Amino acid sequence: LRHSWPHHEAARELALQRARDAEPVIASAAPSTVVLVISESINRDNLGMYGYPRATTPTMRARHDALDAEFVLLKNAWSVDAPTLPGLRSLMLMDNAQGQPPQHLLALAKAAGYRVWWIGNQDDIAIENLHARFADELHLVNRTPGRGSQSPDTAVLEPLQSAMADPHPHKLIVVHLMGAHPHYRLRFPDKANPFDDYSDGVDQGMQHAGRPGWLRRARDEYDSALLTQDAVMSSLLDMTRKGAASNEYRAWMFVSDHGQEVGHQINHAGHSQTTAAGYRIPAMIWQSAPRDTLPADIDDRPFRADWADMTVARLLEIGWKGYEASRDVLSDAYRWRAPALPAKVESFVK
Repeated sequence: LRHSWPHHEAARELALQRARDAEPVIASAAPSTVVLVISESINRDNLGMYGYPRATTPTMRARHDALDAEFVLLKNAWSVDAPTLPGLRSLMLMDNAQGQPPQHLLALAKAAGYRVWWIGNQDDIAIENLHARFADELHLVNRTPGRGSQSPDTAVLEPLQSAMADPHPHKLIVVHLMGAHPHYRLRFPDKANPFDDYSDGVDQGMQHAGRPGWLRRARDEYDSALLTQDAVMSSLLDMTRKGAASNEYRAWMFVSDHGQEVGHQINHAGHSQTTAAGYRIPAMIWQSAPRDTLPADIDDRPFRADWADMTVARLLEIGWKGYEASRDVLSDAYRWRAPALPAKVESFVK
């Protein structure tokens, strides 16, 4: 990877040319703004809106209930990679069934006529060069690399507000969060852990499963990080929804790069390539007005993050040589194919 860094600019130029050669077009001349939020290390099993008994997502649950038909909660979402860099690659690069070189989502959006923003709260030179530098507007709000960074995700709100106010008629805004990246205790304010030494069904279940005290404390810290993330998620959604022009389409999609094992199956806290918890992620979509009538089974459809780019392309209303409706979870032509994961997965639909 380090050896390839000097060649990234040339690689981006090749990707942009490949995108232009695909002749992408925006189907509608009406203004549109799409916000793609990529979070980090979130296991949907720990989100209250997915049925977790702890109230880790009270604000987002309220948004989901209030927005009703405008809001899609994909109950069976999966990443196909447990580490961050491969996870982001699969989110951004459109691998295809024809075996052609993959399109980069951001290059394709630019070639179609979108102005692209990347607002990032992770300082990682590989992410910056492989993905973020495709953007027309690059805002990296965190310049402390590694797991010790304490930059709060609220730092992305101000640049997002500026991007939303930009008058360009077609905007794609990527927001890359720190999420619940280990160390969990750095992802929420000091002394703001409501689950600290919390004796409830979750803690009792972990004790019954033989999870040690250090791991139960890690679960409490992880759940507190998710509660803090809930406030950020709802703020990002609210900012996307507000202030739209009368003829403007807006959409918001939230997905995590991968899951997290925090005593779900084994005595481990962190990224996990060997257990299903490392791949169980949340995914949700809001649209001001759906492009098309949503499929009746949309909430229950299994979803894989490496196909998310096809769904984002639909939200962007981009057509090009290579669009595959069978990988677009919002399409009637969607056809699920289970990914081959290193971990054993009993079922992809529960």
